[in-house]
Amino acid sequence: MVDVSDQSPCATLPENLPRKRDLDHVAANLRRRSEGTKEFQVLPETSDLKVNTGISQDGWIWGCELDDAMRLKTDLMLKFEGKTLLEAISGKVTSNEHGECYCVRQCHRLAFNRASAIESRRVLLLNLKLLPGIGPSRERNLRKQGYRTIEDLTRHIKWRKPAFEFLRLVDSEDVAALQARLRQNLPKSHALSHYLAGFCRDKDLVIIDIETLGLFGRPIILVGLAKGSRRGICTMQFLARDVSEEAAAIWELARRLDSESAFVSFNGRCFDVPLIVERMTYYGLSSKNITANPHFDMLHFVRRALRDKLISFRLESIEEYLGISRNINVPGALVPEFYDSYQRSGNVGPLVAIVEHNKQDLATLAQLFCSLYLEWDR
Repeated sequence: MVDVSDQSPCATLPENLPRKRDLDHVAANLRRRSEGTKEFQVLPETSDLKVNTGISQDGWIWGCELDDAMRLKTDLMLKFEGKTLLEAISGKVTSNEHGECYCVRQCHRLAFNRASAIESRRVLLLNLKLLPGIGPSRERNLRKQGYRTIEDLTRHIKWRKPAFEFLRLVDSEDVAALQARLRQNLPKSHALSHYLAGFCRDKDLVIIDIETLGLFGRPIILVGLAKGSRRGICTMQFLARDVSEEAAAIWELARRLDSESAFVSFNGRCFDVPLIVERMTYYGLSSKNITANPHFDMLHFVRRALRDKLISFRLESIEEYLGISRNINVPGALVPEFYDSYQRSGNVGPLVAIVEHNKQDLATLAQLFCSLYLEWDR
């Protein structure tokens, strides 16, 4: 089992930490702002929308998805009427300097096979164009001369110095520095950027996915993370039972990160991480181990590797391609609707759908992360 439990805090608490009554006041304001606001479009199945472009990933749902989700919510509320959160979702209350939230842990027997450091090094050194001044034409000429790897170029009178410099960078296995270097020559969706994950230890790869009450400026109500090993993955989810528990849920993620942590997400570079940073800044928390850390955003890689195989880049389409099915599913755009139903009624049924949706997202990301290595080799 992978240990993703208590770690040392990554930041010290500011002296002006908001008090409980202040958080309650903020929570009430956030609830009022969220009520009655929908940030998605409902599309008929006959729509000719080109779903690969235009509207954001969670900015729309099909009409049939909406109908299915509403039936699911009704069924869950009937099933869990009168039940406590503990009876509905196995977990425990956890507390930290910012209050309490609800923690759900589970280990999954999912293979987490990925490129090794040796394989990643080999693939990187095959691309001569990673050296400044070498383009496709020059690379072809160098290969004709017998220089097939960057390591071979250490014998070249002109390219030996930059080749040695790049070798030192690769052998340092500094993923953040390597990501910055690759972006000088390659798009962020390039397969080589994905191979850099081979230099990360299993415990340093942190799969993240959050659930919110809307887009930017809205509270985070569930923070999910997962870590993998050769034996599977372990998920941890921190649920805010009320928006006043948002700070505590976010801090549970932050305290498990350090300078070696590397994120794996789906559109997290544009959405999850900026929103986490925004909410941490609001509460006066340091986000240095979030903004500066390496990040492997699967959406960029999927768009490159599977662009001719998917009708949409939503996780649902990716799961269909990977052969993954869900027992309980709620579109991400409907999470605010489900959470509002829970808060208004006190019925924990809608929370079951939110937690399961997030857990499946984490599991799907783990499988996608590994399966893309097969796509690059085809």
